[in-house]
Amino acid sequence: MIKSYENLIKSVEHLKILNATFLEEKDFTDKKDFYLYLDNSRKLSATLSLPEIELHNQLYNKESRQMILADVIEYIFLSRGLFSITDGTNSYKKKREKKKLFIKAILYFVNLLMIYESMTVDEKLRKKYLENLAKTIPEIKKEELYEKLLNFKGNVGLPETDKELNKYFDKILPKTAGGLWHELLVYIFLLRKDLGYIIPLILEQKFLSGSDVLVPPDFLLITKDKCLYGIEVGRKKEIQSGAFSLKSNIPTASIDTENSRNSDRCPICHKWISFCPMVIEDFSDLDKKIDKTEIKCCEECTKFKEDEILNGKCPYSKYSRGETKKINHKFTDGLHYHYQCILASLSEKDKKNLIESKDKTAIKTHYPYYSGLEALYK
Repeated sequence: MIKSYENLIKSVEHLKILNATFLEEKDFTDKKDFYLYLDNSRKLSATLSLPEIELHNQLYNKESRQMILADVIEYIFLSRGLFSITDGTNSYKKKREKKKLFIKAILYFVNLLMIYESMTVDEKLRKKYLENLAKTIPEIKKEELYEKLLNFKGNVGLPETDKELNKYFDKILPKTAGGLWHELLVYIFLLRKDLGYIIPLILEQKFLSGSDVLVPPDFLLITKDKCLYGIEVGRKKEIQSGAFSLKSNIPTASIDTENSRNSDRCPICHKWISFCPMVIEDFSDLDKKIDKTEIKCCEECTKFKEDEILNGKCPYSKYSRGETKKINHKFTDGLHYHYQCILASLSEKDKKNLIESKDKTAIKTHYPYYSGLEALYK
């Protein structure tokens, strides 16, 4: 991603140089052109700086920074990124291969987003990140809660921790707790299902007419039978979705993210459980039929042997077990844990017993899956 970020910066620098060149009178042959540019530039700046608009605040500000950072990432992937699939070839086979790589890239990036949030529990990493931010963006040090978060000892970003500090922590990362990664995952989920043409509206969250504003869903879907549907990521925007449907006559479906198994936070380490290499390989392979959401790691994994999985070598395996007489340890509560965290948290005796019990049905991982659209593909 570093090359993508660097090239995005180059695009902004390019535009800054274009503007700066035209603000130098000595660079012009015809001085009338300079004064025309200067007059319009000053009026533009004055208009955009009015309190009613202040466009610059929509590109970086403390209050909505997490949304802006997410917008930049979605611009890279779901705007310019789509040209990486469609440019340079008319070959169906080559485009399909590019789609595979695109899906794979998004899954890897979602894993990065999950790992970013390890700062919830990693004080050292969190402090270093804040220090690095202040070196590049000095004004961030003046923000009210910067010093408090910088020196805070303990966890942030969790339901039971300081609510005020949690809100500020959210603002230093792109939409946290799955807000961004669900939107990216829903896009590739729709792409893989091949339900029709997908129109991302994540960057166009306001439709204007001369007299009204309409808030659209996150995606539009043009199906193969020429129907049009709105797709909203998450189930907490029913009023907004209803208003869009009433005004546009476009039916809108909400996708369930809470029960998708794409956001399992381990109750022990409080870190998100990311997608394993096998899931990424399988899900990005458009020729591979996937008709389930759950993988039994010991039986199906192509990266680790059964004995390696049982002994906790895989960092991606989940463990989820309800109460049972056959398996006796303190983590039989039905929640999803890192299997490695379970082993590390048990006594040596209980750890040995769990490994020897070969509780293979409880060791699992999941493919990306979202409910709410079944009527379109069943």
